[in-house]
Formats: sequence, C-alpha cells, structure tokens
Amino acid sequence: MANALMIAGTAITVQGQLAAGRAAKKAADYNASVNDRNAAAADIQTEQIERLNKIKTLQDREKFKKLNDRTQMAFRGQGWAATTGTPLKKLLQNALRFEQDIEIQNYNSRVKQQQSKEVATNERLKAEIARMEGRAARTISRYQAAGTLLTGIGAALK
Repeated sequence: MANALMIAGTAITVQGQLAAGRAAKKAADYNASVNDRNAAAADIQTEQIERLNKIKTLQDREKFKKLNDRTQMAFRGQGWAATTGTPLKKLLQNALRFEQDIEIQNYNSRVKQQQSKEVATNERLKAEIARMEGRAARTISRYQAAGTLLTGIGAALK
C-alpha cells in the first residue's frame, strides 16, 4: 500500500511539473504576442511619421509659395522689379531659408522614424526572448518531471 501511495504521489508530482512547464510556455507565448503587437504598432507609427512629414512639407511649400508671391507683390507695389537686385536677393534668401527648414524638418522626421523602428526591433527581441524563456521553462519542467519519476520509482523499488 505504501508503495502504491508513493507511486501515485510521484505521478501527481510529475503531472504537476509538466503542467507548470506548459503553463509557463503558454504565458511566455502570450507575452511574446503582446510584444509582437507592440512591434507592429511601432512599425505603423514609423509609417505615420513619414506620412505626416510629407503632408507637412506639402503644406509648408504651399504657405511658402503664398508668402513668396506676397513678397514679390510688395516689391512690385513699391515700384521695384522683383526679378533683379535687392528684391531678387531677398526672394532667393527666403527660398534658401525655406529649403534649409525643410531639410531640418526631414532630418527630424528621419530621427523620429529611426527611434520608432528601434522600439519595434526591441519589442521583437523581447518577444523572441519570451518565447525562448517559455521553451526553456517547458524543457526544465520535463527534466524535473523525469527526475521526480526516477526518484519515485527508485524509492518504490527499495
């Protein structure tokens, strides 16, 4: 009777260890899926940053064109030819500053995109680590179960 109870206890412990390993794997897979979702969200954010920058650039170009047209009209209204001398220099200077501003805006957008891509990469790495931890926990539980089983059988055979 004692041996039967010892074997039953061993079997229950083995089942518990295997169940714990499966549960740990399942939890790790869930955590990995959350990280995968976060990575996908970061990818979408990267695309959104790029789209918003393109839209802002188009809007800024339109505003600059209107400003440049008003500047030319102001010079013409004062009797100056807007295509020579000081008015031309002023228009060229404005255009240069505008293009510099656009380049800075594009640079800042690329930096934000790179940061978002880095977030996505880190989330994917976290997901892979979670999966690895889940596989390791499942493997460890199998070894523990095998050890418990062998110990229990050995004790029962004494």
